This record gives sequence, structure tokens and C-alpha cells, in this order.
Amino acid sequence: MIAPAMKTRPDQPLAYRELARRRAAVTRRLGPSSLPRWSALAGENWSVDTKLEFSLDEDGVVWVHGEFAARAELLCQRCLEVLPSEYSGRVDLCLVEDAQRADELAHSCDVLLVSGDQIDVSEIVEDELLLGVPEQLCEQEPCVRLPDLSYPAPGVEEEEVQGNPFAALGRLKAD
Repeated sequence: MIAPAMKTRPDQPLAYRELARRRAAVTRRLGPSSLPRWSALAGENWSVDTKLEFSLDEDGVVWVHGEFAARAELLCQRCLEVLPSEYSGRVDLCLVEDAQRADELAHSCDVLLVSGDQIDVSEIVEDELLLGVPEQLCEQEPCVRLPDLSYPAPGVEEEEVQGNPFAALGRLKAD
């Protein structure tokens, strides 16, 4: 059974080994100061909620299992419009302090190399959050916001293209 969440301040680093020993859970809402790379992508109006459960395996290795839910306005890579987005993901990581041990475990699980005996929730979640960003946010197929990909572009006469494909640029320059 998972123990209740330990009382920690939201900005306070976690003593992850102690959390794992107690099989504790930590629930956090992350803010802009804790996720700088995510803030650069998602702008100002976003939220990320996390729930992480810590445990020890039979070899004494610390594991973090949990989930996150993100809400933001993101750039759709298909139509290049900023759209509201909600998505969630899982976190399943092994926390190790030794690079050699990380190399040994890397073939069988996702490993996070940590320094010291404390870690911030943002260090655990931010990479998974960024890797989970959906490429296509458009829900309709085909997307109604996609730019027109026909040639010639609307307003360009077919004979202009046949004779001189750069005639439209010449008109723009003349204007």
C-alpha cells in the first residue's frame, strides 16, 4: 500500500531515497519557475499536475512511477496555429547516483542520473513532458486551418506561371 504524501513545500527538493523507503506519493502542480524549457514552448498560460509514487526494488534501486497532465496552448506542427491542448503521460524511471550503475540499467529501463540525495519534481517530469507533446493538435482530418497547397496560388493567372513563374514577384516589387 502506498503511504500518504509526505508534507513538503512545492518548491522544496525531495529526499527521494526516504520517499522510496516509505513508499510515499507526491502530488504537485508545477509552475513556470520550475519548468523553464516547458515554459519556453508553452508560453505563459499553462498548468502541469503530477502524481509520483516512489519505491525501492529488491536491489535497493529507487523507482518513480506516476503520471502528469498538461494543459497549454501549443503550436500545431501541421497547420502552424496555436491551439489549446490537453495531454497526459506516464513517468516510469529508475533513479541512480552512479554513472556506471546507470549504464548497467539503461538497457532494461529508463534511468535518471541524479547527483546527491535530493531531486526536484521538475527534474523527474520535464523531459517526459516535452517528449509527450503531440505533433498534430488538429482534430479534423483534413485540417481546415492548413494553408492552401495548390499551385498556382489563388489570384495568379495560369499563363503567368507558364511564361514566367517569377512574374508575381515582379509585380510585388513594382508595387
